[in-house]
Amino acid sequence: SYLSNPSDFSQASHSSRGGIGLINTPTARFSDDGEFSLGVSVEAPYNRMFGKMQFFPWMEAVLKYTKGYNQPYIAWSEREAWTDKGIDVKFRLVKESENVPELALGLLDFGGTGAYSSEFIVATKRFKNVDLSLGLGWGTLGGVDNIGNPLGWFNDILSSINLGDTLGSGPNSEHGGGISLGSFFNDESVSIFGGIEYFTPVPD
Repeated sequence: SYLSNPSDFSQASHSSRGGIGLINTPTARFSDDGEFSLGVSVEAPYNRMFGKMQFFPWMEAVLKYTKGYNQPYIAWSEREAWTDKGIDVKFRLVKESENVPELALGLLDFGGTGAYSSEFIVATKRFKNVDLSLGLGWGTLGGVDNIGNPLGWFNDILSSINLGDTLGSGPNSEHGGGISLGSFFNDESVSIFGGIEYFTPVPD
């Protein structure tokens, strides 16, 4: 059948957040190296503009700007809608082979307000015309049906590393800011997410 050869496979589906994925969940798939795209998504009450760049075959980055019309930007002003700027990155850890799924690790919204902040590890495997994804999500991806955090030990390691000017457990924005790696993968519980994508046997 069509797509039976791995070299014929291509992944073009974007999530509503801008990166390669399914609706609101990421997959371990990536665009072609060097690909750049711009897009807009509308999921009431949020409107979003994004730019995605495939910097390397193993790294995807997304810059996004979100307008939320369910709350004001400033509590005492109704004229301006809530806004958020964010950065997402995704890294390929393992490339798919005949018996091994593609594996990726990602950080969502680690810049900006952190309103959509999340970390994830996801595996994706193709079976002919069907692409299956299964992952673990922290933060906003870990909001329901929780399980225990299997990477608590990893967060313990990250907690000892801080980049930039930090105070306590978070970045010190008063003095230029920084990144506290201890905030990644630190939830006590995570959620399992997944998705299925089907490619028709009709060639492009």
